[in-house]
Amino acid sequence: MPAERIARLTESDWEQFADLRLRALADTFGTSDEQYLAEARFAPATWRRRLRDHAQFVAFLTDRPVGMVAVYLEGAERAYVYSLWLDPAARGQGLARRLVAEALGWAHRHGVRSATLRMAADNAAARAVYEGLGFTEVPTGSAVDEVVMRLTIQ
Repeated sequence: MPAERIARLTESDWEQFADLRLRALADTFGTSDEQYLAEARFAPATWRRRLRDHAQFVAFLTDRPVGMVAVYLEGAERAYVYSLWLDPAARGQGLARRLVAEALGWAHRHGVRSATLRMAADNAAARAVYEGLGFTEVPTGSAVDEVVMRLTIQ
């Protein structure tokens, strides 16, 4: 099995982050998607700001970035987890769980008591990861294609 690790990216990693983020968007939505097209035009300063303002964690297999997740502080005790993605070839190896756990650990070290996220309602693999970490669905009464989940961090 190839060596794997999870790391938080810093501003100096902006090119690697930009490449991985665009790979994720292309895989998820395609290269003609509005979000992909907008982010493909980001200046280096925008990528660096994202890395400064939000904690971006990346999974590596043999030093190749194959997945990512982000988390940011919504308040003194609340965090929002978003943009979990794994390269299709890296799925099914437990990396998604490790990525989210690392993001939650970072949040906990910053005093966070609860984390929320949104996910596509039909994404059974993501739901399994999140529920396995203790997230539970929050009834919202809104769009049926999206699920909100919350976790109390202790």
